[in-house]
This record gives sequence, C-alpha cells and structure tokens, in this order.
Amino acid sequence: METMETRVAQVAEYVRSYLYKMAETRKNEHIDPDYRWQHTLRVVNFGKQLAEAENANLEHVLVGCLLHDLAHFDDDDNYRDHGRLAARIARPFLLELGYAPADAEAICYAVAVHVDGEAGFEHENTLEAEIVSDADNIDRFSAYRTLLFCQPEIYDFNALAEKLSARLEVLRDYRGKRLMGTEVGHHLFNQKLDEQIKFYEAILAQQAISTLPNLSGM
Repeated sequence: METMETRVAQVAEYVRSYLYKMAETRKNEHIDPDYRWQHTLRVVNFGKQLAEAENANLEHVLVGCLLHDLAHFDDDDNYRDHGRLAARIARPFLLELGYAPADAEAICYAVAVHVDGEAGFEHENTLEAEIVSDADNIDRFSAYRTLLFCQPEIYDFNALAEKLSARLEVLRDYRGKRLMGTEVGHHLFNQKLDEQIKFYEAILAQQAISTLPNLSGM
C-alpha cells in the first residue's frame, strides 16, 4: 500500500516534469522553470507548517501546494485562470494515482481557488484551500521576492528609492489589514511584511545620506 510520502513524491515529480516540459515547449525568455519549481517547493514547506499548526489535512495541503502553479506556463494571457486550469489538468492524474474522487475534488478545489477565490465548480470552502492560498502569498512576500523586486533598478539608486517609497505605502496598507485566511498564515505573512518594510526603509535611509552632510553652523 502506498504511503503519503510516496504519493507526494509522485505528485512532485509530475509537477516538476510538467513545468520543465511546458517551459521547453513555450521557448519564452520570460519563463523560468527553475524559479517556478523552487517557488513551488517553498510553498509546500510553508503549507506543511500551516497545516500542522492549523490541524488541517496534511496530504491535501502538500499535494495542493505542489499543484497550485502547475499551469503557470500554459497561457500567458490568462494568468488569473491558471489555478482553475491546473485543477482541470491535475484531476485525472490524481484519480489515476489512486485518490478517492472526494479527495481529488478537495485537492483540486484548493488548487483552483488559490488565485482569486473562484473554483469554477461547486465545492464547499475548506481550511486546506485557505492554507494553499496563504502559503503561496507568504512566499510571494519572502526575502527572495524582495530581492527580485529591487533588481531592475539596482544600479539606479534614485529610481530604486522612488520605487521603494511607493511600495512601502502598499506594504504598510497590507500590514494594517487581515489578508490571510488562517491565523498562523496571518502571523507569518505579517512577519514577511515587517521584514520587507524594514529592509526597504534601510535602503531609503542610505539613499537619504548619499549626499554631502550639512556643515553650516559648525
């Protein structure tokens, strides 16, 4: 009898192979399967942490996190639909893997709704779906994404400072709201926001002293 570990490993290999196959098929310079796969793995780890803390169905969360961006490279023009498309692609694979129809539907629901809350099919909302979405958002505001956000203007300090000033307004607004679906997700998300805010404030402080000091009155 297959264990959860075996099934999760099979799903992981399916997702990894699919992402790299689609990237090769698309031949688009903006498609980066390494980043997408590494993001997926980080989301799985955040999902595991949240599932254990929230007493959720761990296997549903792990598999949902693995599948959440399966269709990310399938359609550049319809980003908001990639969760629903991933669910449609994954459903027969999950059934073939031996998941009961109810379990496959619950996992597909978590995948389908992670972008905008719309599944495209009838299913009750689940804690596991909230966790998949939270885990995805937590990684989207993590340290590496913070670095990537700065990268385009990295050699233009004034442009970077202007960009970060605007971004700080957004982050502080997020910080004052409850955007995650779970309590632990809310805590971790705010942790990531605080890290970003502190880092961007430090950069702006450096930009502010990139000038001669005021020596008048000495």
